[in-house]
Formats: sequence, C-alpha cells, structure tokens
Amino acid sequence: MKTLIISTIDLMGPAQGDRLRLDNLIQGAQALGSVDHWRLTPTYDVRHQMQAWWQTRSLYWARAYYAPRNPPTTAYDVVIAFQLRTAPFASLIGGRHRILDLTDSLGLFRHRLEQAHVGRLRQWILHGIEAAEVAWAKRFDDVWVSGWQDAQWLKEHGVTAQVVANAVREKILLPPGNPRDLLFVGNLAYLPNRTGLQRFLRTVWPHLARHQYRLHVVGRGSERIRGEGIIAYGYVPNLQEIYRQTGISLSPVELGTGTQNKILEAIGFGRPVICSPTGIMALPQTIQRGIHVATQPEDWLHHVEALQNPEVYQRTVGAAWHAVPQSGEPVTRRLRQWMEGET
Repeated sequence: MKTLIISTIDLMGPAQGDRLRLDNLIQGAQALGSVDHWRLTPTYDVRHQMQAWWQTRSLYWARAYYAPRNPPTTAYDVVIAFQLRTAPFASLIGGRHRILDLTDSLGLFRHRLEQAHVGRLRQWILHGIEAAEVAWAKRFDDVWVSGWQDAQWLKEHGVTAQVVANAVREKILLPPGNPRDLLFVGNLAYLPNRTGLQRFLRTVWPHLARHQYRLHVVGRGSERIRGEGIIAYGYVPNLQEIYRQTGISLSPVELGTGTQNKILEAIGFGRPVICSPTGIMALPQTIQRGIHVATQPEDWLHHVEALQNPEVYQRTVGAAWHAVPQSGEPVTRRLRQWMEGET
C-alpha cells in the first residue's frame, strides 16, 4: 500500500500535540507499505489572504495562504489529509481512497470555548467552522477523530467519523517515583493548558501546598509560574528524567477535545494520573481504570493522599499501562479494517 500524508506540520520539534498525532499516522501507514509526506508551507500574502476572507468569511482560512508547491505526481492507494486546513489539497493528488484526519473537531472546540466564555479571539477565528468541517468531511471516504466526543459531535452534524486513538512514542514502565512530587506537563501557549493550570493553582494547589506536596510544572511558558512548593522548569526536551523524579501526574485541563496526549504519556511512563472529568471522557475504558477523576477541588487532595499507599499506587499504574497503544498501532488497525471493508 502506498500512502501520501498531507500536513502543515514540521516533524522536527517537541514531541507534543499535533506532532504526536502526525507521527501516529506515519508509523501506522508505514506498517502497511511506503509513505510519502507532503508538507504545505504557508505564505502570508495579503492579497491571497484577503481573497480567502472574501470567499469564506472565515479567519481560519485567511490567516495563512498555502500554495500547492511541488505536489507529488505519483498515484497513491491512500491520501490522508491531516487536519482540516489540508483538506482542499487532497483533491490535487491521484488516489484511490481519501481520508480526512481531523484529530479533534474544531467545531466542538469552538463550542466549548463559547460555553466556558473564554477564548474570544479563537471563537472569532473559528467563526463558521462547523459548516466548513462538515462540508469538507463529506468529500472524503473516511473521517477520523481521536475521541468519541468528537465523533458524537460530528454525527449530530451529519458526519460519520471513526475514532482512531492517539498513542505514545515511548512506553516504558519506570520504577515508582516519589508520590509527594506531583507533575503538570503542558505548553502554556495552548489555551486549555493555560486556563486549566491557572484554575488549579487558584482553587486546588493551596490545599495541597499546605500538606507539603511539591508541584513540578514543565512546558513552554511554565518558567514564569511562581508559588509555594512549585518548581518551574520551562521547556524540557527529555521528559523521561522528569517522570523518573515525580510520582503522580496531574491533568486539570477542562477545555480540550479529543484525547489528552499528556495523560497517555504519563501512563506510558508508569505514572498514575489525576485529572478533571473532561480529561478522562475521551479515553477508552481500559485506560480509564488507571485514572483518578477529581470533580471538586477537595477531590485532588483525596486522590493524592490515596496514592501515597504503595498498593493503591501500583494497582492504579498496572490497570492502565498495558492498555496504552504505541504510536502507529491505532492507525494500522483502522487502515486494515477499512481496506478489508473496501475489498
């Protein structure tokens, strides 16, 4: 099977978010044959941007203009458009089958921002994105998302999407860390990470700090975080050493869609996770068994103290570690299933 993946993502850089998803696609397709990657690069041409705005009335399409430079001329068995902005370019390539990987529904993300009364600029940029998402999705043979919530949202809007889960690059069962050292990992330029951490530090952390717990905060922008018992690192290229030091991972993110990669990463390193209800919702039940959910501020302290017990700690880790997929596995399964159904 010969596959082309179209993206706007540079694979070089921190292993997070979109790069992890793109790596999942590439690894999964490579298990079944050869893979080419056509990376689109933006040009910030005002004339083209104004034209895009006039045609779509959407800042999402007008923020950058992607010129189809050097498109592959080979015919492919499968063409995968990675995320909505690459959808128009899939039709330029000869291919028997076309797949749109939305990863997360932008329409659902905008809806959540609106419900939470945050991210006004992003809401404005994504104005009308639901209609565009549905219109483009209907032009593809198969549509993928990373979580069931996104699939359900799209179904309500007339699109059938398949859940193809996110995965981890590294799956290493590390020895137990110090359960008094808690860890938050996330790029704070990403709005859900930033708002989730801010609320956690305001409503939850003072209670944990009084019990002499330590919070390690890692990710771009985190170097500015200050507070009692907080150790801020900023961007760290090798997270495995941070996971070795710390014993419990926290995910207070509440606005994101799809599967939280950092939850999977922590479980893949053998760390129990405490998260908000939103964080667990997109995860398979086999993984949910290894996660503690905090619905109220006092729940965080309750779960942290429960995990001080070595038996509870190990039982929590063991319940989820084996269920976490490695990069490529969910994509390979879906491609095989889909191709068998097409023949």
